[in-house]
Amino acid sequence: MEWSDEGIVLGLRRHGEASVILEALTARHGRHLGVVRDGRSRRQAAALQPGNRLALRWRARLTNIWARSSSNR
Repeated sequence: MEWSDEGIVLGLRRHGEASVILEALTARHGRHLGVVRDGRSRRQAAALQPGNRLALRWRARLTNIWARSSSNR
């Protein structure tokens, strides 16, 4: 499953040393959780603040599984 949409960051949780679990709300796909690799880096930390709008691209092997997310700011 793969889709793109604009969304609002609802929250973040630490996942391992460098990744975060992103909780986002999108207009077409609703609320989703996904792993953002290197989400704790200085480069991405500013974009991944709750309340920020992001262009999201979601990729997953199955439809009902955690996805890997990348933000296109």
